[in-house]
Amino acid sequence: MRPHQTLQAWWSQTEAGIVTQATHPNAIATLEIRYSIILPDDFRAYLLESSPKEENWDDEDGNWWPMSRIKNIPDEYEHAVSEPIASNASKHLIFLDYSIWCWAWAISCADDETRGKVAIIGGSPDGYVADTFKEFVERYISDWRAISQVQKKPTISGSFWGWLRRG
Repeated sequence: MRPHQTLQAWWSQTEAGIVTQATHPNAIATLEIRYSIILPDDFRAYLLESSPKEENWDDEDGNWWPMSRIKNIPDEYEHAVSEPIASNASKHLIFLDYSIWCWAWAISCADDETRGKVAIIGGSPDGYVADTFKEFVERYISDWRAISQVQKKPTISGSFWGWLRRG
């Protein structure tokens, strides 16, 4: 199932009451021109087929933004963001916030290795939580807490091997 179909099924199953609508391709082209980006395919399909019609809340206190509210990080978020997001923040579109903007998620539309990744913004720290919009949706509906913070990579110094090297 495509991400937007997965979301629609989940919204229906949880009785979230989120009403969606198709977005006209011209509106998407306008968004892309405004920010000098090209949307990742799975995110484009989501907007084309099932963009929320208005502000809303799902069962996880997520507010999936209607097309008219989607903005890049500098236009929406007044605070500094961490690297690696900071260097191309203008190429990240915020599409969902949690519990009246405790934090939000943004998709990278950059033409680099971050393309299509979803980042948490306003978390501690900011960073990528999913490699694709599809992965993000799947993780969000199964356990949104898994994408509510950046997973820290274990360091060798904090492991058995680090202890062994110090020993």
